[in-house]
Amino acid sequence: IALHPRPSQAFISRDTPMIQPSLLGVTQSRHFETSLLSSPEQDGEEERITPETVAELVEVSFLNACLQLSSGYVDVLKLFIVACKSGYDLDLSLESLHQLVLDCPVNSAGRDLMKEEIDLRREWMVVVYTLLNEFLDARVEVGEVGCDEISTTRVETVVQSMLSIQKQLSQEEEASGGKLNAMSKLTSLTVDQVLEMSSDLSQLQSECDNIQKAFLMNDIRVA
Repeated sequence: IALHPRPSQAFISRDTPMIQPSLLGVTQSRHFETSLLSSPEQDGEEERITPETVAELVEVSFLNACLQLSSGYVDVLKLFIVACKSGYDLDLSLESLHQLVLDCPVNSAGRDLMKEEIDLRREWMVVVYTLLNEFLDARVEVGEVGCDEISTTRVETVVQSMLSIQKQLSQEEEASGGKLNAMSKLTSLTVDQVLEMSSDLSQLQSECDNIQKAFLMNDIRVA
């Protein structure tokens, strides 16, 4: 983020559709296989991913996601979500994964990240873990939700608001007899449309400064 001359602009446009990076668009199965995170052995058995590999994927995909978001692309954000979910599938607590990422020898930025960048990365990880705990039977430890009271409020509001929107769209799909595809609608929403559908998010957004607003916009996109 700090690589951008104006950090408040180093985030994706509010008018850009969510285009399926959303965790709500990810399968609710506990096993999410991709060619990046797992590759078959010659005997047909799947190679098991290690916590250290997950941490490296989180480290690399976070920086690249930030850089892509500033240009309006979300592909690498999908990889960040999948990397975090792989840690979740290994039953790594969020704090354990966070520490592994901090200790990761890979340094994609070529410099130490600023505190705000580390806080943002952890906040995205919290959003992923919290939503997965809402979806799945297993409960992986999240620990402290936010880095501070503002962060905690932001994450909790985003998670509950996005779940509420998902429920609303599912009800609309049922009422339409299937003519409305709830998941397709959800993943095509712009951030502005999400804010229009959630009074809680809209209120929170009105109270944010520029940096807090940037955090909020991208928490919504992750969710």
